Amino acid sequence: MPNLRLISQVVLLAALALTRTAAATPIRIGVPERENLQYLTLWVALGAGDFEAEGLEPHLVVADAPYQSGRLLLQHRADIALLQPPVYLGMMAQGKPIVLFANLLANDAIDLVVRPDVVALRKLDPAAPLIERLRAMRGLRIGVGNEPPRRLRVLFALAGMDADRDIQMTIVGGQDQIEAFADGTVDALYTHTPFLEEALVNRGGVLMVNQSAGEVAPLSGGEIHSLAATREYAAANPETLRAVSRAVARAESRLHRDAGAAARALVKAGLHSPTPTHLATIVGLYRSAVPATPKLSAAAIEHDALLYPARPTMPDFSRIRVADFLAPGF
Repeated sequence: MPNLRLISQVVLLAALALTRTAAATPIRIGVPERENLQYLTLWVALGAGDFEAEGLEPHLVVADAPYQSGRLLLQHRADIALLQPPVYLGMMAQGKPIVLFANLLANDAIDLVVRPDVVALRKLDPAAPLIERLRAMRGLRIGVGNEPPRRLRVLFALAGMDADRDIQMTIVGGQDQIEAFADGTVDALYTHTPFLEEALVNRGGVLMVNQSAGEVAPLSGGEIHSLAATREYAAANPETLRAVSRAVARAESRLHRDAGAAARALVKAGLHSPTPTHLATIVGLYRSAVPATPKLSAAAIEHDALLYPARPTMPDFSRIRVADFLAPGF
C-alpha cells in the first residue's frame, strides 16, 4: 500500500522547489573579462551559489573589451556590472548616471616577485621589514606593465626612494613578462595574475612585496573593483541590489574563512589555472585583498584617483561629489 504521507511530502517539496525556481529574480551581470582571477569575489559568489541563495538567477554578460563593462550598463545590456577604477572614475568625470553599491576588492592585486638567483646573489630577505626589502632592491631591473608604474613609484617612495632613479623600471607587456623573467631580461616583476602565480610556481620566484595582503598602506583599503548599476535600475530594484550585496558578502566571508572552498567555487564558476597549485597560490594571495564586507568608501575612491588612470578623463573632485555616485545603503 503506498505511503500517502511520504508521497504528499515529496509532492510538497517538489512544489516548493518549483515555486522557488519560478520566484527567482533574473539578473544580468556585466563583466570586463571572463577569465580574470582578479574578479575572484564575483566568481566565488557565482560558483558557490550565493546568488541563488538570495533568490537571484544570475546571467553573465561579457564586455566586448576589458574596459567596456560600463557600456553594458548604459546600453541596458546588463543590470549590474563590475567596474575597475579607470572605468568608474571616467564615468564619474562624464557625469554618467551610475551608482556603485558593492566593493569586491580592497587591496591592490599587484605584487612584486624576484628571480631566485637574484635573491641569492643579493641575499634578499623576504621576511625583513618592508623598508629594508625595498632598499635592498636598489638598482634591480623591475618589469612592469603600462599602467602600474604610478603605483610602483608609490611603493618605493615608502623607503624614500625614487623609482625612476633608484631602480631600472622596464615596461614589459603582460604576455611578455614571464619570458623576460625567465631569460633574465628583468630581475623582478611587479605583476598580477596570471603572470604572478606563474612566476612563483613554475619559475621559482620569491615574493618580496605582498601588496595583496595590505602591507603597503597607500595601496590598500581601496575600491579596486566595484559593482555598479544605473541610477534608474537602483531606484527601481532596491531589493535586488540588497540581495546582490548579501551574495557578495557571503563570498567575501567564504574567501576569508575557507580558501579551499573558495578555490572549488572558482572551478565550478568556470575559472581555471594551469594546475591546482597555480589556483591555490593565487587564491592564497588574493583572498587577503578582499574586503571584509562590500561596504563602500568615498574616501577610498578619491584616493584611487591618485593611483589609477581614468578613461577618458579624471574627475575633478573639487566639483564632483563622490557621494552622488554611491548607493551605500545596499
